[in-house]
Amino acid sequence: MPSPTTEPRDRESYPFWVAMGAAVVGTLLGGSAVWIGTSQRLDAELDARGDRRGDPIDSIEVIAEHPVEPRELGGVEQGTITGLSQLDDPGDSSLVRAVALTRDAVVSLSVAGGVRGAGVVYDEAGLLLTNYHVIEPVLRAQLVLGVVEGVAPLTARFVDGRVRSVRILAADPDEDVAILSLIRERDEERFSAATLGRSAGLRLGEQVFAIGSPVGFEGTVATGIVSALQRTEVLSNRQLALIQLDASINFGSSGGPLFNLAGELVGITTARSSRGEGIGFAIPIDRVRLFLRALYEGKRGRSGMIGVGLDAGRAVDDRIAPLGYHSGVMVSEVEDGGPAADAGMRSGDVIVAIRGRRHDQLDGSTSGRAAFAQLVGETIRGLIPGESLELTVVRDDAVVELELTVTAASQAVQAGIDAERSLGLILEPGPEARIRELVPGSSVSAMRGAGTLRGARIVSLFGQPVESRADLGERLASLRGWAASGGRRSISLGFETADGQRHTAVNFPLAN
Repeated sequence: MPSPTTEPRDRESYPFWVAMGAAVVGTLLGGSAVWIGTSQRLDAELDARGDRRGDPIDSIEVIAEHPVEPRELGGVEQGTITGLSQLDDPGDSSLVRAVALTRDAVVSLSVAGGVRGAGVVYDEAGLLLTNYHVIEPVLRAQLVLGVVEGVAPLTARFVDGRVRSVRILAADPDEDVAILSLIRERDEERFSAATLGRSAGLRLGEQVFAIGSPVGFEGTVATGIVSALQRTEVLSNRQLALIQLDASINFGSSGGPLFNLAGELVGITTARSSRGEGIGFAIPIDRVRLFLRALYEGKRGRSGMIGVGLDAGRAVDDRIAPLGYHSGVMVSEVEDGGPAADAGMRSGDVIVAIRGRRHDQLDGSTSGRAAFAQLVGETIRGLIPGESLELTVVRDDAVVELELTVTAASQAVQAGIDAERSLGLILEPGPEARIRELVPGSSVSAMRGAGTLRGARIVSLFGQPVESRADLGERLASLRGWAASGGRRSISLGFETADGQRHTAVNFPLAN
């Protein structure tokens, strides 16, 4: 593997993003969504029902930020027992009204009769949001047994006792999000739907509440505050930024909604800390919006990109130390017309903070700069096209704050990214699925005879023919979903060596 250099290289000929975990011009390793099962059903589902009413994201009506007026005390002296007893309804509050407004949109989800978690209706036609891990047992069963018509292992129960069967439309383990559809008993049947809010407006200390089915107690309300924002390194997708809650979150709360006091859906509850009480986490609804948009626009499975090259080989201490920074990485190239260029980033900028956070634990050595570059790449890898990213850079002895909007990688670039992540293989540029190098430290690099893969062309993957880089990209998208849902950790990979000999590795190890 070539060492980093201070000289710009052609982006196709120098795979810096592989060596350092960062990016070539035009791509940073991004939020590659894995779609399991039948994500293509969603459009067909809505078309068949006749429920398409324009863009499902842009047409969302958002309630005013604080539509609930404070309760009028009518001149009663506050802070006294006598005054409190004179209120018309001493149990009334913004929280009580918000719960009443939203509770009918929440369901408990059961697999084979056992409550697994919760979900929330976001479209009156019966579309639901929940966590991937809530419905994962159903996906595993379908992988083994296939989809059996007439069998409904997944059901939803409303707080009034109604039960409906559920169909899985799409699911993504990296995002821990799934989209489900309630099976209506009548064509005209409609359901109470939550109003999607904006999680970007949440503030530290703001009161919120979650509704779920903790340990099987359906329709349970848990209230708390927003105790942190942009909390990462919680889920398996470690760069997925979550809302941290000071609320009682338990097994069965997963997949349920997080609301603000305006009754707006601002998150999907996803996890809790096993090492402490009152520490829960939710996926921001703004993130879920982008997830839905990627589905409707056909950009599922695409990594984010910002269009820069990073050079971890260039020392940056003399540029950043006078401004008090300890670590950073230099931007070597900025692609014209890319998100970084549109945001005003320039070649020679030094990235010193991500999402407003410094990383002083990394030093200014080559390894420290490489780790910083990898962190930038992992952050982009956790983003969905359309999501915003704040970067702080040092430029000409000044600190500059930039906000970039991540876009989607091309299909060809995506195939290369997925080949590295899933197979541990670095592809040559061009239309063929030809291997240039093995990812250092990957499982395949330790295999006996792995050197014969250099220069070889991939001709099949798990028994399916691969004629081009585009074919490989399609196979890899299926492979990642299959592996994430409990598939084997090795596959069959066929390749043709540079001298024309064909071989099949029947136990080719997956990289992740």
